[in-house]
Amino acid sequence: MAGERDATTGRRRTTRRGLLAVAGATALAGCTGLTEFGSPDPTISAYDLREIDPGDDPEPVIPESVPVDIAPAYFDAARNRVTSLLAELPTPLGPEEIPNGHVRRHLLDAATAATNGLDDARDAPTAFAALTSLRRARSEARYAAAGWAVADRDLSADPLEQEYEELVAAAQSAGDAHEYVGTDPVRAALVHSRIEAMLDRAAESEEVRGDGSHLLSVAEWGETTESVRAHLDDARHLDAQFTDSLPANPGSVEATLTEAAETLLADIRSRTSALPPEPTAEEWGIPERAIADLRRDAAYGITRLSDAAGPASAVVDANRQRTRFRALERLQERVDAGDVPDPESAEAVREIRGTAYDALEAALAESSTPELTRTAITGVAWRVANADWAISQHEGEISPSQLDLDVTDYVVATAVGRAAPAVTERTVEALEGV
Repeated sequence: MAGERDATTGRRRTTRRGLLAVAGATALAGCTGLTEFGSPDPTISAYDLREIDPGDDPEPVIPESVPVDIAPAYFDAARNRVTSLLAELPTPLGPEEIPNGHVRRHLLDAATAATNGLDDARDAPTAFAALTSLRRARSEARYAAAGWAVADRDLSADPLEQEYEELVAAAQSAGDAHEYVGTDPVRAALVHSRIEAMLDRAAESEEVRGDGSHLLSVAEWGETTESVRAHLDDARHLDAQFTDSLPANPGSVEATLTEAAETLLADIRSRTSALPPEPTAEEWGIPERAIADLRRDAAYGITRLSDAAGPASAVVDANRQRTRFRALERLQERVDAGDVPDPESAEAVREIRGTAYDALEAALAESSTPELTRTAITGVAWRVANADWAISQHEGEISPSQLDLDVTDYVVATAVGRAAPAVTERTVEALEGV
């Protein structure tokens, strides 16, 4: 035969032996050229992938959430904060107000982003996703308002710097004084991990370097300051709402969270040495890319665990990390069995994508603790959404290899989704001391 199936990619490749055989046959036939050798490389019509169309703003099938109610009045206050900041800008904001077109564009873009954030919050699939959108909207609106205040009334960065320093100090104090109340250790871990992350983000916020335009530097101070304030506000609200949802004198779960985190981290350290080597095939297809991606995520996650914002974050991060390890093990088994396809048709791509969606949705449906499982799969859910968007941008006939990165995201998401429920069960056992 003139070619054979590549063991790593599943695609037909020309071998030296096959090339010589064809050359000999061609010579015997009185032909001296090889222009007719082989068949054209397969292509995929982008039209056949048209159903993969997430629109201009892709959203993951599994959005982030938190198991505590967020008060409607708090949402109202956040929206009002955005609209009041935007109301400080003149309408329209044109050359007469800001002559410098580059500077004006930055302020207009920020105002537009803030308005879009309000829309995103209104249409958000979960309350936590809405909270995240409003937090970003507040920061963008403050950027625009602070920038305009420089042009309008010569605002300096000094009051913003002072406000920033006071907010950072408040976030640090809140983190030091945080009490890990709770009755259900799983729910407590999920809520407190969000609070820890927000307080840590506020306390560790980086100051503005102040490069470039004075007006834009002050605008950045406004954005940074508002981001710290919004993270601190959200952390305090989640803490208060969670505490109010508990019975009187619920007690502390800090020792439980700390012990579970230590148990899970010890398990992860024991698995670290068992990480498989990176694939060494000369040609990387989907299987090699998927293994390399998961291996890299697992290795990166190990270093990240040491920087957890607190015991609750350590538990949630460890659950996510152990899911990656299990997904890597399962994927390696599939690769060894030749069960990871390297698609050459639109139908095959759609099937792999559908499998990823099914795996993520089944992960929540099959888990006895879906909110903990959710935290382990939201990252790959974003990868699926981004892969959908990337595929939707293609036009005409494309080579299958042009979809390799996106299909790899589907394969990785499938592996993580299938691994997540069982890993969550073991994490719950650690939290409950089983």
